[in-house]
Amino acid sequence: MKMLQQVLNGAVADRPPVWFMRQAGRFLPEYRAVRAKATFEQLLTDSDLAAEVTLQPIRRFPKLDGAIIFSDILVILDALGCGVTIPEGGPRLGRTLDQIPLDQPLDERVWEPVQVAIRKVKAALPAHVTMLGFAGAPWTLLAYGIEGKGSKSWSRAKAFLHQEPVKAKAWLDRLSDAAARLLNLHIAAGAEGVQLFDTWAGELDPEDYAAFSLPAVERTLRQVEGAPRLFFARTGYLPDALNTLPCEGLAVPWQVPMADARRRFPGKVLQGNLDPLALLAGKEISCAKARRIVEAMKGAPHVFNLGHGLTPETDPGVVAAVIEEVKK
Repeated sequence: MKMLQQVLNGAVADRPPVWFMRQAGRFLPEYRAVRAKATFEQLLTDSDLAAEVTLQPIRRFPKLDGAIIFSDILVILDALGCGVTIPEGGPRLGRTLDQIPLDQPLDERVWEPVQVAIRKVKAALPAHVTMLGFAGAPWTLLAYGIEGKGSKSWSRAKAFLHQEPVKAKAWLDRLSDAAARLLNLHIAAGAEGVQLFDTWAGELDPEDYAAFSLPAVERTLRQVEGAPRLFFARTGYLPDALNTLPCEGLAVPWQVPMADARRRFPGKVLQGNLDPLALLAGKEISCAKARRIVEAMKGAPHVFNLGHGLTPETDPGVVAAVIEEVKK
């Protein structure tokens, strides 16, 4: 079994396996070269292009232990008929969830290109690299699905939870089942681990997160079988209830010290959690911070990663230096 798989199943490694959220993206010149010739939507719907950009960081950084398929969390909303487009200014929905029947059938044909891309990437990966799939978590999908686009406050989506709580919970259940279905399809296509992203977890206060989001996350994860499951809640507060989620690992956001997370979640594999913006400070500072994270997790199952995704301004040379630091 590959090292990342072993650690996701609870093993302790002398040197933690490494991958990065958004490692296939705009910080790489080879990715920008592809994007100069193709739109973002083309990358999502063309399995050859999706496979190519997934493999780019693996070629550049041969010591990476994980390859996460290039896709987008909003493919679930697209399969529900929201008509998702992703121009340069951010995602746009042709129809919001409150304009769609709750029993709208999923069009799983939307997801076929990513399954094909997973199979292509898996066949091309070096033997030590683990194939990863992912999906958006229900609350994050609901937030986009009600707003119809990105937001600084998510006021319409948050109001929907309280003004229409029965309908909101019904949609969260529906999105939970769709996310589980997508993750299981990723696993069937060859993913050896999957991550559920709750990007907008921090937009809810702890009470609302416990009432609305966490039950939906649990419903999703409980249905996923056949590969280790990681859950990422992008929030400065990590509720104790994460201890009982049916998943092997927690991705720790950069705001939470790893030593605190290790103390509070002793039964979970922990992933993370270098601040992505620390990489902009250069090699010396980034490597020193990475070293402290590795030290804090020594003797426990740990996957080194960031506390959120790589930013477009990141110097690939700094990423390479951090990988070397973690691996040495």
